[in-house]
Amino acid sequence: MTDHPALSSDEFDSLLEVSQGAAQREIPQLHWERLVALGYAVRRLGELGLTASGTRRLATGK
Repeated sequence: MTDHPALSSDEFDSLLEVSQGAAQREIPQLHWERLVALGYAVRRLGELGLTASGTRRLATGK
């Protein structure tokens, strides 16, 4: 059993996009809001950044 909330395939793709830093494309607002709410991303100065939890979530895969 996993100890992390399920992400849709599109949400996981958005998390991957956030991990690319400045190269990120625009992701849907609902995705970044959910990623921030789950603690996987943080929004600073209009940019999304990956948190340590987000890095661990990426490591677990889809």
